[in-house]
Amino acid sequence: MARIYQIPSHARGWLTLAIVAASLPQLWGGPLWQAGLLAVVLGWRALMDRQRLILPGRILRLVLLVTTVAATFYSFGRLHGPEAGTALITSLFALKYLELVSKRDAYVLIVLGYFVCATILLFHRGPAMALYVIGCLILLTASLAGINYSDTHARRRQHLSVAAVMVLQALPLAIALFVLVPRIAPLWNMQLDSGQARTGMSDSMSPGQVSRLTESSELAFRVQFEGEPPPPRERYWRGLTYSYFDGTTWRQASPPGWDREQLFYGGRGPSPDWYRVLINAAGDRTGYRYRVIMEPSRQRWLYALAVPFTDFDGNALARDFRLVADGPVNGAFSYSVRSVDVTGAVPALGDAERRLMLDLPEQGNAEARALAQRWRQRHRDDRALVDAALRYFREQPFFYTLEPPRIAGDTVDQFLFGTRQGFCEHYASSFTFLMRAAGIPARVVAGYQGGEMNAGDYLQVRQYDAHAWAEVWLPGQGWVQVDPTAAVAPERVELGLRGAFENAADGAGGDFDGLNRLPVLFQLQQWADYVDFNWQKWVLGYRQQSQRDLLERLLGAVTPLRVGLALLTVVLVFSAVLGVLVLSRRRDTPASPLEREFARLHRALAQRGLRAPATVSAAQLEAAVTRRWPSAAGAAGHWRRLFEHLAYRDQGSPGAADLAALRRRRRAVLASLASPRRAK
Repeated sequence: MARIYQIPSHARGWLTLAIVAASLPQLWGGPLWQAGLLAVVLGWRALMDRQRLILPGRILRLVLLVTTVAATFYSFGRLHGPEAGTALITSLFALKYLELVSKRDAYVLIVLGYFVCATILLFHRGPAMALYVIGCLILLTASLAGINYSDTHARRRQHLSVAAVMVLQALPLAIALFVLVPRIAPLWNMQLDSGQARTGMSDSMSPGQVSRLTESSELAFRVQFEGEPPPPRERYWRGLTYSYFDGTTWRQASPPGWDREQLFYGGRGPSPDWYRVLINAAGDRTGYRYRVIMEPSRQRWLYALAVPFTDFDGNALARDFRLVADGPVNGAFSYSVRSVDVTGAVPALGDAERRLMLDLPEQGNAEARALAQRWRQRHRDDRALVDAALRYFREQPFFYTLEPPRIAGDTVDQFLFGTRQGFCEHYASSFTFLMRAAGIPARVVAGYQGGEMNAGDYLQVRQYDAHAWAEVWLPGQGWVQVDPTAAVAPERVELGLRGAFENAADGAGGDFDGLNRLPVLFQLQQWADYVDFNWQKWVLGYRQQSQRDLLERLLGAVTPLRVGLALLTVVLVFSAVLGVLVLSRRRDTPASPLEREFARLHRALAQRGLRAPATVSAAQLEAAVTRRWPSAAGAAGHWRRLFEHLAYRDQGSPGAADLAALRRRRRAVLASLASPRRAK
């Protein structure tokens, strides 16, 4: 038995457009077979609507389903998880369009489309994508409105306006629920992989690695300060510390036998001794207070000025004064920081930590070791020895360059006594080696240095701001920051990398990506970034602590009862306002343009004293006009014949030209009336 297609023709266009729009974000970064599947489904559906193909049978639909599941498993290696699950549900959303016949099928398809729209925001969280999702919701709602009208009583544009009004009416309630619904972890802290490749600092450092980041102008993170930001020379954003050196590469390491509690504190359980020392040293000192919004990096390390103290909302403080996230940063990640320089507060190094900070390979870089020993013989004071090393970098012919020559083998010796051309990692690595060879505990610190102000409101730190420096342990002072790059190229610290090479007299910096831009395009990019920053700050950065602070300002003490009453009040107020708006609308508002045209003539005649029932037909209205105004009989007849022709013809809804002709005849009727009083 043939199934009767129940979806009106005027709703099919919106439904097709909604399916394509909701699927595009997943198709953009997904496997190619998904785009091919959607194209096949849309082509088959178009041929079905033109009666060129029939509805696929159960066996074919089963084959398509199994193939889609198998392809998803092949592409992602699993069927569960955010990425694979979203790809599968998007593909099934497309397949459902093939078996669309009844209104029930359409309802299922549209509800599934709403769910697909929600999954878009799991991976794309910017303001532009939020507006895009709202557009998808309007298209789906237009389809929902359209399937409930017959072909003779609706037009395509009408569904879109109805859907837009419905979505706009729902936005205030959505905003209220966003503010008041508890941000319960881990739901609101969930970090998902956007699938995009990311650049950034690595957990190891070798010659040339940091300098490669200067080829990228990608945003690393943004910072907004409470009050004045620190001067450029103090903007050292530490993210990693490297303590182990194998002769070529520096890596992160911890003393043997140390557990996580000795290395990190995340706000849970009793605080370790080293954290209590730091927090007591910080006391009530203000330092710098700021909010950082990290871009996705797929790594756990965060960036902050030393020493960072946070509310531990998704992060922890490490013993070496750096912040780490609870999991990889696969989406925009926001955290608030109070930084106070108490790096010298740790009273002493333990034996295991001191051995790690002095460890060097048994062999290699003999010239550097000999130089360090000569310095030690001349300077018994560690501070004096550090100053001697900085003078060596400053007075010898060292050069700071983005394109250092390749070195291998004894990399420290080759740099110090051979090429003498390097980027920040060459200077930090060789300086730290020299300090350890001279018996001074030292380590390499990696992160970013500098940042550019955007609209005078916040700092933008980009990948080309990547930097490496050193820290040495001095008796009575603790860990002291030393940047040997500043001894060679002080403009790198004062002006930032971009400013340093823009001011270079010989143009040695070259024209690398992101540093030289057209002023107009650069300004547009800055404004776009400003909008995105505030979206990240107020929407994506609205976490548990932000919600608690806001609710305390609005409600006083935050209790489940008060929050529940606030939610109930919002819902009741919204329902009351919406009810008033619905009741205030005319219940007899015509649905189609033709009915609205009829109603306009009916109201105009009523204003002139002709009281006709609301259910009057076009012929009855013509007769009533003729009896009251005989002189208008001809115009009324012309109007009635055109109206009936447009209403009962088989060509579907009238077009714009037809409606314009009907309007002219309505005006002719009104112009031919003798007077608003009954004719004598």
